[in-house]
Amino acid sequence: MKVHFIRSGERRYSMRIERAGLPVLVMDPAPGFDPDLPHDMVHFVVEAALGLQTGVFGQIAAGGDAGAFHVEADGALSAKQRQRAARKQVAKGAKLIKAQGREGELSELAAFLFDIGWRSSTRPDSAAQRAALGEAERTRSSLSADERARIDAAQSRVFADFERLSQAWRALQVGDVLILQWPSGHPIG
Repeated sequence: MKVHFIRSGERRYSMRIERAGLPVLVMDPAPGFDPDLPHDMVHFVVEAALGLQTGVFGQIAAGGDAGAFHVEADGALSAKQRQRAARKQVAKGAKLIKAQGREGELSELAAFLFDIGWRSSTRPDSAAQRAALGEAERTRSSLSADERARIDAAQSRVFADFERLSQAWRALQVGDVLILQWPSGHPIG
């Protein structure tokens, strides 16, 4: 699966996802723009590092839409075919979301923890940062010992990937694209 992170404006991004044998999905605009690392890129890295199969990107790879993407209206499909594909996509996505269990929740919690941890290590200390770290500590304490160990074991990889992808993301101009391969997390091209 190829995930396109598109710098679609000065403070805006969109996404396009190509999957073998399945309709192309898009989200425009995508939520959580950040000049250093957009929200969905954080999820991408964290889910790949933790091997989560039913997080956002695992659901999409399995044929879902993660409740946020829609079938691209590109002309390759007739209007009727696109409507049918969209209905199937929504039904499959709803089924996958319902069945995701703890991994879906862990995806959100781990993305939050890694994002706060990485940003606190790369930005000057502030009152807002201290408050976020306090919230992260409360979130971390809600995890099981196994989940905490899993997150701890992935930290160096996740932070290194955040750094690498953040540099690539910051270098993009409006209209440029960063394409990542799921589940490896490596840029394509």
